[in-house]
Amino acid sequence: MRKILVALLALSGLAGAKIVSDTQKTFSLNAPDGWKFHSGGWKNEKNTGALMMTAVPVKEKSLDDWAKGAARQNPKTTISDEKLDGQPARRLEFTTDDGYTNVLWLTRKGKNGAMVSLVYSQECPDDMPAIRKSIASSFHWNAK
Repeated sequence: MRKILVALLALSGLAGAKIVSDTQKTFSLNAPDGWKFHSGGWKNEKNTGALMMTAVPVKEKSLDDWAKGAARQNPKTTISDEKLDGQPARRLEFTTDDGYTNVLWLTRKGKNGAMVSLVYSQECPDDMPAIRKSIASSFHWNAK
């Protein structure tokens, strides 16, 4: 019982996570507990972490081409394979000179593409490894 309580306390930043969708309701995921919606994205109270979600139509461009094109924005970007809701995805990640970590998940299902962007500073008080894991594991394509 004590181990369960400790685990719940360790994940308390996710315990009240709410399911949110992009504006077109193409996909959904868990927004971090305590983060509020402000002008196009979810932000924490101290404005040291932000989450944005965008549905985009994808045509003939492959997932790899899409990821490589997005990675050109910063030469420090690493691209990793991942799966979101059973679909192949790419996770792009880099840290700016100002200390902001940028994580971008790209995935597609048919003609629907999804971009999920998480940006946070070194001063972010939230459990970012747990939030990152929650975003990836809770991602879900909505029926269309």
